[in-house]
This record gives sequence, C-alpha cells and structure tokens, in this order.
Amino acid sequence: MLTLLKIENIAVIESAEAELGPGFNVLTGETGAGKSLLIDSISLVLGGRGQRELIRAGADFASVKAVFVCPELAPFLSEQGLEPEEDGTVILYRRLYRDGRNTCRCNAEVIPLSLLKELGGRLVAIHGQHDGTALLSPAAHIDFIDGYGRYDAALKNYAEKYRAWKLAEKELEDARLNAAQREERIDFLSFQVKEIEDAALRDGEEEELTARQRLLSNAEDLTENAHAAGEGIDQGYDSVSDALAALEKISALDPSMAGAEERLRSVYYELEELRRDLNSYIYGLEFDPEELTGVDERIGVIYRLERKYGADIPAILAFLDKAKGELDRLTYAEEHGAEMEAEVRRLYGEAETAAGELTALRTAAAKELCQKICGELAFLDMPKTRVEPRLTPCPLWEKGAERAELLISTNPAEEPKPLGKIASGGELSRIMLAMKAVFSQADPVPVLIFDEVDSGVSGRAAGKIGKKLRELAEAHQVICITHLPTIAAAAARHLLIEKHDTGAGLSTTVRPVAGEERVREIARIMVGDGLTPAALENARELLAN
Repeated sequence: MLTLLKIENIAVIESAEAELGPGFNVLTGETGAGKSLLIDSISLVLGGRGQRELIRAGADFASVKAVFVCPELAPFLSEQGLEPEEDGTVILYRRLYRDGRNTCRCNAEVIPLSLLKELGGRLVAIHGQHDGTALLSPAAHIDFIDGYGRYDAALKNYAEKYRAWKLAEKELEDARLNAAQREERIDFLSFQVKEIEDAALRDGEEEELTARQRLLSNAEDLTENAHAAGEGIDQGYDSVSDALAALEKISALDPSMAGAEERLRSVYYELEELRRDLNSYIYGLEFDPEELTGVDERIGVIYRLERKYGADIPAILAFLDKAKGELDRLTYAEEHGAEMEAEVRRLYGEAETAAGELTALRTAAAKELCQKICGELAFLDMPKTRVEPRLTPCPLWEKGAERAELLISTNPAEEPKPLGKIASGGELSRIMLAMKAVFSQADPVPVLIFDEVDSGVSGRAAGKIGKKLRELAEAHQVICITHLPTIAAAAARHLLIEKHDTGAGLSTTVRPVAGEERVREIARIMVGDGLTPAALENARELLAN
C-alpha cells in the first residue's frame, strides 16, 4: 500500500503531500489543477523517464518520495543487499537535477535507477489513458493474451528455438555468397592468416622481448657497474680473509669467540659465492649489436600486428582463430552446405514444435481471457458485448506461429470486428477496465493507479465503473483520478487537488476532504462552481449510496 507521496518542485507544485489509505482512493480537482502531475510524480519515483522540464521554474532539482507498506517485498530487498524494515515499510526516493543527474534511494540506501525501476514495477501498476491506444493496436493484443496466460516457460522455450533457427539460417545465407564475393573474402582472409602465422607469435613473447631490449640497450652501463661492484667485493673479500685469519687465532686460545669466527666465515663464503655470480653475470653481458637489432625488429613486427589485429598477442591469436574458422567455412562452403541445410531444417523443426505447443496454450488462454472480459463487461453495463480472439496462422516470427487480435461486437446482430471499428470512447474505457480487472485477479502488484479510466463514460456506466474499482480495491489499493461524481463518491478516501495563486506564482496542494466538504466537492464536479441545494442533495445521495 502507498501511504504517503511527498513532492517537491514538480512543475507548479512547490511542495505537496498526499496521504493515502487502504482500499479505494480517489483524486479530483478542477481542470489544470495538476492532477496529471501526480501521475508524472509517481512515475518518476517508480523509475520512469526523468524529464528536466518537470523541474519547477527557478528550482535546481525536483524530488519525489513515496512510502509503501509491503512486507511481501522483503525477500526481494534482501536479495538486492537492502535491509528490509521490520514493519514492511519501503521508502522510494528520487531527485532529478537540471543537468540530468539522478539520485535514487530505497530505505535511505543509494541504488541504481534500474533497481528503482524494478522495485517500482513490483509495487505499482499505472493504467493511463494511453492504454486505450494499445487496446486499438492489434500488434499489442498477442501480448495481452500471453500476459494473461502466464506460460512463461513455453514463451522462453520458443524464443530460444526461434533464435537458434534464425542464427543458423543467417550462417547458411552467408555461406551462399556468390563466387566472386566468396573468393574475394577468401583471398583477404588468407592474407591475414598467413601474415599472423608467419610471425609465429608466442604468448608472453612481447614482455620477454621488451625486457631483453632494455638489457641490451643498457649493456655498457651494466658492465661498468658490474666491474665496479666486483672490485668492491674483491677488496672486501681480502679484508674479510685477513680478519678471519686473526679470529681463528683468537678462538684457538679463547673458545668463546668460536661463534664469531663461524659468522665471519659465513660472510667470507658468501662474498666468495657472490663474486662467482658476478663474474658469470659480467660474462653474459657481452654486447651484441646484431642481437639488439633483431630484438628491435621483432618488437616492430609485433607492434604492426597489434595495430591491425588486436591490442596484444592473445588478442591477435584470438583474431587468427576466428579468421581461420571463417576461412574454413568459406573454403569448404559447398561441402558444408548440405550439413548446414540439414542443421537449419532440424532447428526449424524444433522451433515449429515449440511454436505448436505455444499455439495450444495461447488458444486456450485467448478463449478464457475473452470469456472473462465478457463477464466483466456485463457488469459494466455492456451485457450483450462479445469479445472473441482471432488467431491467424503465419510463418514463424519472434512471437510464434500466429498473429493475434481481439475482436468485439457490441450488437448481437453483428459479427465481431476490430476494436477500432466498433468501440466508442466510453466503450473503450470500459473494455480497458474489464481487461485490467481480469489481469488484476492474478496480478501480484499491490497498488493499481487509474488515470481517468472513465473517459467518455457517464450515467449508469460510470456507476458500474465505480463499483468495479471498489471491487478491485478489496484485493489491491486502488488510486483513481476522475472527473465523474459517481466514481468519486464510490471511494473510501477522497483527495482534493487545488491550484492557488500565491502572488509569486501558481502552486498546487493535495489534501483529504470528508464530510460536508466532500459533499461540496462532488457537487462541484456535477455542476461546476455554481452550487445549488439540489446539487448538494444529489451529492449526499451519491455518497449515501
């Protein structure tokens, strides 16, 4: 449940708070008061697109905080490394800056926008006026059916089989390049493969060559310093030899100095070994100008290949493997052709089988969905309406082996036709609400928001929509922006959106109304600002009923 919405610097809203309750909440207000801004604000804090135009003039940022109570979300929060609150409170916060930066938080922890969006999708479903456009688009109907059917495993299985088939088909098409193109490509790949193979590269070689180049380039300095070190060791060796002879005499007379003699003897042997190592090093430093030239040339070869084929030797060798694979496929295209064709046929068969399984599930789901929509429409004062699915077989495509469209007939004497040719604006609103009611029965999202779902509806039908929203509110928290008094009167909690002229500019506030004030607001929706005793009495009757 959404309990609190706090908005700062969103368009004309400088600062506003909306406290919402369980069940059915309704928001009303005069045209231009800022009702749509509440939907924009909610969308923003749920991870929707952040448009800088939303930021109030003169402000540096806009922010929205939404407080939910949803203990069911605790396991998901824990999976994301977020600490759930004991009472199930989930606080989402988003701040949008003029330079396009975002700050997103969940329970005071900074989170990425992608996670904010996923959290929002688990908490709230917004059903806006644009949903009617999707309803009129046959391309969206297959998604309606699949969303109702919830056969995700079958959809995933078909998608994998379809992608595998299309990939193999593409590889077969590539292998069927005309002879001239194939030969040209073969020549080019052959040159690349030969150039790399002739270089006989070895992983780690570049590092070894660079170290050897540094050694050869500095051979003269190294030799000079090695000789200097040798002379120093020689001098120390002679001094230690003299000292050791003296200590041997001392320890022969005074055994307590035997330890000192052994320690100095170790130094003597260490200097002797060090001198041998240094002599070997000096011997290996013989400078060979030809070797340095060879090393330089080899490094140059490697650098040229890196510029053409990869950042380092492993990348070049990976490029070589890929080029050799393509060269092999093209060289033996005719031989491989039959094998590839057989593989494409096999994969197509698997995709076709998966599509058949999906078709069976989709057909059953479409029939059940239409039956339930008809049941909801009967409640919404469209009892004679028929909704039927039309699944038209077609070549395999990314969503299966058929195209889908929902057809409707509002007149028993007429056959069902596409929605756009039959339904009026008011009928579309009720059809959309009927679909949302069907989907919501299995929808785990706790908060449903309806933005002017009553468009084009009045009278008895509006009363039925109010009852349906109240029915949905038994399992969900429902928040509805409306301009119809019948729907406003059906809500358990009524919030009024008002626009004020502060002298410094326009400002919007949101506050709850109850009692006689709510009566006056419902009467205003009925007749406008000129309230009459009759309008007030009608408003009281609506609330009483």
